[in-house]
Amino acid sequence: MKQSYCFINCTIVFILIYFSIFTGCSRHPFYEAKQNIEINLKKKIGIVQFDNRIKAIEKDTVDTFYGQLVTNMTQMDPSLFFETQDGQPEILETASRLLSTDLIDREALITTARNKGYQALIWARFHDIRIISQKAGIYGFRTEKPFVQFRGEFSLFDCETHTKLWYAPVDQTYRLDTFIQPDEKNPPVLTQLTVEKVLSLLSQFVSSQMVSALEGEHWKGFITTNDKDLYVVSSGKNAGVVNHMTFEVIGSMGTLDGIYNQKYWIPGKPIGRIQIVEVDDSISKAVPLYGNQLEKSICICQ
Repeated sequence: MKQSYCFINCTIVFILIYFSIFTGCSRHPFYEAKQNIEINLKKKIGIVQFDNRIKAIEKDTVDTFYGQLVTNMTQMDPSLFFETQDGQPEILETASRLLSTDLIDREALITTARNKGYQALIWARFHDIRIISQKAGIYGFRTEKPFVQFRGEFSLFDCETHTKLWYAPVDQTYRLDTFIQPDEKNPPVLTQLTVEKVLSLLSQFVSSQMVSALEGEHWKGFITTNDKDLYVVSSGKNAGVVNHMTFEVIGSMGTLDGIYNQKYWIPGKPIGRIQIVEVDDSISKAVPLYGNQLEKSICICQ
């Protein structure tokens, strides 16, 4: 009798396993559809107009430098992308400066960046570029050689919190004879070609540092408006957003006042969830799954 019950139980288990594997009856259709959504989100990075205080660096040279940063960073990390037009990256104009300081109004600038869907912003200031003389060569046979010295500073701002993801004061020197053959009879002169080559080398160094800083950052997007419970997100197909995706909405615990009245946002807990229902190239539209006043959030994330 016990053997009979055992045989019946084993038969029932076998039948259930068969239907589960070969008919898919254990899967809910929504779950299966959700699994088919390929998640390939890309981080959109912006560039703020650099503060160029060096007359020797012309505007066209700075524009070339922007392009080099974009090329280097996207080659190093294909998950990054930049907004471009006619092959040139979009450059945000610097926001108004804070009163009595030389600092940009970071809050106003990043509000604009959020509306454009930028996850982070690159900004720089060029202080000085000049030819200097330094000793070089094998120890014991060192002689004075002309070098090109560049001084500046670079920042990578996080559009979620307004803080700096990365900052570096740059003081780099490059031997002039690696670019041109100096005229020994005449003192070396800083040419635009030399400046371009210095910035090209500098772009590789800066790009690798910023890519490393962004590697540990999760993807984030931003709700810009709400119209009758239809939320507009400033990320679309270009950022890898597809229809039916769902995102957690992260609230804010307020702001923190920093030096020179700069304000920093403090991320809070999840306050809701949205689902994408319409996707364009640069924006998406979503409906709330739960939560209220989600447009006042700090960001959205997977």
